[in-house]
Amino acid sequence: MNRLVPFAALAAALALPAFASAQEAAEPSPESAPSPENVDATRQAREHFLAGIEQFRNHQYRQAIQSFELARRLVPSADLQYNIGRAHEELSEYDQAIERYQAYLRDRVDPPDRAQLEAHIASLRERASAERARARTRPTTGTLRLTANRDGADVELDGARAGTTPWDAPREVEAGRHALRVSREGYIPFRADVGVERGVTTAAYADLVPETRYRAERNDPIFCWIVWGLGVGALGASIGLGVEAASRQSVSLDDARTLAAFSDGLLGATIGLAIGGAILWFVEGQTVGTARVTVDEDEVGRVRGP
Repeated sequence: MNRLVPFAALAAALALPAFASAQEAAEPSPESAPSPENVDATRQAREHFLAGIEQFRNHQYRQAIQSFELARRLVPSADLQYNIGRAHEELSEYDQAIERYQAYLRDRVDPPDRAQLEAHIASLRERASAERARARTRPTTGTLRLTANRDGADVELDGARAGTTPWDAPREVEAGRHALRVSREGYIPFRADVGVERGVTTAAYADLVPETRYRAERNDPIFCWIVWGLGVGALGASIGLGVEAASRQSVSLDDARTLAAFSDGLLGATIGLAIGGAILWFVEGQTVGTARVTVDEDEVGRVRGP
């Protein structure tokens, strides 16, 4: 059943050439002829019919069905029922094809191909029955296998918790699109829209990337420590001179006074160095930049520098 039946017209000026893809074309049907006052409808029907023929040749069967149906509504024709049935058959829509073929046999006056078409309808019924049997046994679910580069990550499937990584075995899920989310503290969450087909195993890989964090970088207060070190030395010298001055008061009062003056001077220097060191601490300890730190791959929560 490879041919298409041509559209019938009554007036010779509107008659269409027969179209056949492999076999003969059928004779025009008298019941499909438009009345003389309906010439415009016949012209429109002819345009739709020719469009349907071209679409059928280009394997655009769904569009061909629409064009043939538009032509049939303008000028009812049993032959167009046949052509619509042919397009349904090409789409493997056997039940719809059988319905149209039967309409053709019912409405066509003495169809020349009745015996051949009835045998074809019987074979289509067998094919339709086989398709329905296959549909009943066809799986409605697919399988999702998930692997991740980090263990202990929480898995969510369509917003519901689905365990943690690693997944020990693939999971059976409904066919269709599924929202997958894999998250772990310290890592950027992995998100994907996974398509699962019926009876097919779909593999998904979650590559968790460590989060990027920053910390403040401060100067090492070197001069502050130097000044404070000098202050400590001055304090020690002041104390030593003070003790020596006290021990010489009974021997030489002038020497004791000289040593005491030096001790007082060093004590004053100690205080000045302490104040200077404190100022340098605040000046040198200011933030001078930031450094990037990332989550350690072996221990979540511990950070390391770049």
